[in-house]
Amino acid sequence: MRVLTLDVGNTSVDVCLFEGSLKYVGKHSHKDVPLLSADLVLVSSVKPSANNIILEKYPHARFIRAEDVPLQSAFEGKERVGIDRLLNLYGAVQLFSKDVVVASFGTAVVLDLAIDGVFQGGFITLGVGTGLECLSQRAELIPKLELKKTIATIGKDTETAILGGFYKQYFYFLEGCLREWQKAYGKSLSLVLTGGDGWLFEELGIYEPLLIHKAMLLLLGFYSKPL
Repeated sequence: MRVLTLDVGNTSVDVCLFEGSLKYVGKHSHKDVPLLSADLVLVSSVKPSANNIILEKYPHARFIRAEDVPLQSAFEGKERVGIDRLLNLYGAVQLFSKDVVVASFGTAVVLDLAIDGVFQGGFITLGVGTGLECLSQRAELIPKLELKKTIATIGKDTETAILGGFYKQYFYFLEGCLREWQKAYGKSLSLVLTGGDGWLFEELGIYEPLLIHKAMLLLLGFYSKPL
């Protein structure tokens, strides 16, 4: 069976195709999602305004909802949490650990925590690339920079000052939350990173860029944890 998985984010759509193994097809604008042959189309969408575009190309697409994700929550209102957060955490619990932090790096940076497989909550802040773009738009003398890992003790030019500053900002945000949560819950926590910019911090944990696609497949029994 050919299963297409679509991760509809705020700025783009990531497309994967599963046919015995999972293959990354590519990143596309919302208007340019490719029309591919598939027996089943699974969609995770956090951009309701793009849903009709998806349905025009795939009328029988199945949009994953909060109630489809068998993830227990330690708080009320799970149905109001973004489906991407639920799927990423569900996938991490199933594939890596029941005590886990998922850090998703996209338009926003999202940190979510599971203890004993139960969703505890998390934080949402501005994405790395989004922050860089905002800075260059707001500050006349700040150039638009290409996002890349820049580790510097101190910035000595504009590029290392900005990129190094952004890197440290998110590095210490991740490290600090991980340390605080481990102390608060008395657990050793795994860290799983995903999203387009997650590679920047892969030294802190496990980088799994296709986590949300694997989670959608797990829900329907098309994917299992490798032995």
